[in-house]
Amino acid sequence: MKSSYEKNNYGKIFELMMRSYQPRLVVELGVLHGYSLIHMAKGLQFNKEHFGLCGHIDAYDLWDNYEYNHGDMNDVQMSINNEGLSEFVTLNKMDAYEVYKKYDRRSVYILHVDISNTGETVRKIVEQWNDKMVHDGIILLEGGSVERDNVDWMIKYNKPSIREEVNTNEIIDKFYLVGTFNKFPSLTMLYKKYDEEHMP
Repeated sequence: MKSSYEKNNYGKIFELMMRSYQPRLVVELGVLHGYSLIHMAKGLQFNKEHFGLCGHIDAYDLWDNYEYNHGDMNDVQMSINNEGLSEFVTLNKMDAYEVYKKYDRRSVYILHVDISNTGETVRKIVEQWNDKMVHDGIILLEGGSVERDNVDWMIKYNKPSIREEVNTNEIIDKFYLVGTFNKFPSLTMLYKKYDEEHMP
């Protein structure tokens, strides 16, 4: 299952995060071939089998409407079915920047964003999703390392730095604790602090 996450075994991070955090609702923006999605679903399956907890992932992608590298919705669904994970995942076809409109305030526990991320992606996503996240909610962003900011297509098309946006974004500074796994392609975690005084 081709994914830039695979080389450094990020699947284990996604799976263990589901096990430890035990989220009720996870949203994924950008599915590609389903690598992170299937690992997260395995974590939710573990939670149900061992603790009786029912979590679910709503996953969104443009699939064949995306002109660059994309996965096939039917192939991903088949992989999900073959792994026995269909009860934990719903696949959808939708523009990632419109998805936030479907969710209520403080309803999402974990949001994973992997949509050819740039600094602009981070800015838009944080603006759209901040009030959708529960207290102690987590936004996971593909990227955030210096190496990821300097991949060929980021340089060629002069895309704004993910790392710089994370470090200077006012919403992130006010409401989130930040950490980054730096092994390529890197993964940045925004943990939403409980701050009743400033909470939107």
